Amino acid sequence: MSLSFFPKTISSRIRWYSVLMVGVPLLFMTVMLIFFIKSAIFKTTRLELEEQVTSHKIVIEEWFRERQTDVKFLAESDALRSGQLNQIINLLSLYDSTHEDINGVIWVGPDGLARHSSSDQSTPSIDVNDREYFIQGRAGNPHVTEVIIGRSSGKPIILFSHPVTLKDGSFGGVVFLAARLTAINKLMKNLWFGTTGETYIINREGFMLTESRFLEQLKSAGRVKDTAIMTIKTSTQSLEAAQVGIQPEGVYRDYRGAQVLGASQWVNDGRWLIVSEIDYSEVMKPIYSFLWIAIGGAFLTLLIIIPFAIKLIRSISIPLKRLSSVAQQMTKGEFDCECADTGVLHPPEEVTQLIDGFCAMQGKVDSTVQELQKSAVTDQLTRLPNRRYLMKEGARLVDIAIRAGQPCSLMIMDIDHFKVINDTYGHTVGDVVLQQMSKAFQDIIRSSDIIARYGGEEFVVVAPGSDIDSGKTLAERLRQGIEARFFNDEAQPLACTISIGVAHYATDIKFGVDAYEDMLARADKALYKAKDTGRNRICIAEPHNKLTDSPKGDN
Repeated sequence: MSLSFFPKTISSRIRWYSVLMVGVPLLFMTVMLIFFIKSAIFKTTRLELEEQVTSHKIVIEEWFRERQTDVKFLAESDALRSGQLNQIINLLSLYDSTHEDINGVIWVGPDGLARHSSSDQSTPSIDVNDREYFIQGRAGNPHVTEVIIGRSSGKPIILFSHPVTLKDGSFGGVVFLAARLTAINKLMKNLWFGTTGETYIINREGFMLTESRFLEQLKSAGRVKDTAIMTIKTSTQSLEAAQVGIQPEGVYRDYRGAQVLGASQWVNDGRWLIVSEIDYSEVMKPIYSFLWIAIGGAFLTLLIIIPFAIKLIRSISIPLKRLSSVAQQMTKGEFDCECADTGVLHPPEEVTQLIDGFCAMQGKVDSTVQELQKSAVTDQLTRLPNRRYLMKEGARLVDIAIRAGQPCSLMIMDIDHFKVINDTYGHTVGDVVLQQMSKAFQDIIRSSDIIARYGGEEFVVVAPGSDIDSGKTLAERLRQGIEARFFNDEAQPLACTISIGVAHYATDIKFGVDAYEDMLARADKALYKAKDTGRNRICIAEPHNKLTDSPKGDN
C-alpha cells in the first residue's frame, strides 16, 4: 500500500533524514557554540589583553622617565658640576646604595675615563671615548642604550646617560646609570594571569627582555640554560603584526610553539614591544565543557533517529548493490547479463530511473567498447594498424610460422628525405603524403600480409609464408610501386622513393627476446644500410648479421 505522505525521491528522503540526523545536533551546537560562546569569549579575551598591554605600557614608560629624571638630576647636581672627584664619587655611591634596580652609577670625565661609584683614585679608569653614550654626551645629548649584558654581572642592563656641564660652562663629562631590568621583570611576573597567561617584552629583533613564565619548560627542552632573557628569539605573529602597525589576528603560535591569543604595543619610542598572551586551550576550556554537553545531546538525538536512518540506507543500498553486481559482470565483458530490479518495496523514484537508464545504456556499451578497441590499435592519420597492433599481431604470426615450419619475412620501409618534404611544403602536405602512400602500400601487398605504421615515416610489413626470396620480391614491388607514383595533388605533385630493410627469422636469436624482435632489429639494421648506400633500394639481412645489398631495379 502506497503512503502518499511518505517521500518518494532520494533527494526528498535525504533532506528529510538529514534534518533529523544532522540538522538538530548541528544547529544546536553551531548556534550555541560558534555564534554565542566562542565569539564572546574571544572578543572578551582580546579586549582584556589589549587593556593589560596598555596599562603595562604606562608603567614601563613611567619607569623610563624616572631613570632619565634620576640621571639628569645627578648630572645637574652641584657635586658633579664642581668637577671634584671626591664629591662626585660620594654622590654616586649614595645614589647607588639607595636604588635597588641600579647596577652601578658611573661618571666619565671630560677625558673619556670612567669612574665607578665604588671606585677610588687608585682604581684604573676605563677609556670610553669611543662609546656612543659618551659621543652623544660630548655633543650635549642625553642617551639611552639598548638592552645589553653587563660585563661583570652578566645580567641585562640599560644605560641612561646625561652630559655634565661644569659651573664655568665647560664640558664636565657624562654620568650614566646602569639600570637593571629587575623592576620591569617583577612587574611582568606580577601580571601573569590564569594558568598560561603572561606578559613579556621583546626588542625589535625579537629577543626577550623579561623572563619567560615557562622558563622551566624551556630549560627541559634544552632551549635555554639559565634565563630566556636575550636568549630566546621570537618570530611570532605578534611581532610581525606590530612591525606593520596592527594587532595580531586570531590564533597564532608563540615562541614555545603553543597556540595563543595575544595583543601588543610598542614602548620606549618603538624599541620595545610589550606582548600579552594566553594559551588558546585555556581560552577554549569553557567551550570544551559546553561542547561535551552538546555532544551528549547530539548522541541522544542520533539514538532516536537511527531507526529512520537504517530505513533510508536500506531503501538506497539494496538497489545499488544489485546494480553494482550487474556492473561487475559488465567489467568482465558480460554485457548481455540480465538487468536487476530494485529488490525493495516502494523504492525511490530516482533509483528506479537509474536502473532503467542503466539497462538502456547496457546495449550501447558493447558497440562502444568494440569501437574503442579498434581505435586503440589504429593509427589515426593513415588508418593503418599502429605499432601497438604490430607488436602483438606480428609476434603472433611469426610464432605461428615458426611452429608450423613455414617461412615468414619482415620488412621495414622508410620514406626517403621525408623531412625535406615537411620542411619545404609543410606538415599538412607531409600528412597527405603519408596517407596516400599508406593506401599505395595496401594496394601492393597481399591480403595475407599485414602492414602497420611503425612510427613517423617508417612502416613495417609482416609477410607470412614468404621466404627471403619472396620477401625480396615483395619489397621490390613496393619500392617500384612507390617510385612510379606521384603524391600530394595535381597542382603540386611530389615524387617519392623508399628504402627497405628485409629480414627472415633466424634460428639463432641475437637481438631481443624472441625471433620477432630479432627480425625487427635485423631489418632495421638492413634499412639503415640501404639508406647509407644511396636510398631508394633494398637491403637484405641474412642470418648472422650478414647484410646484402639489392640495388634498385634488381628483381
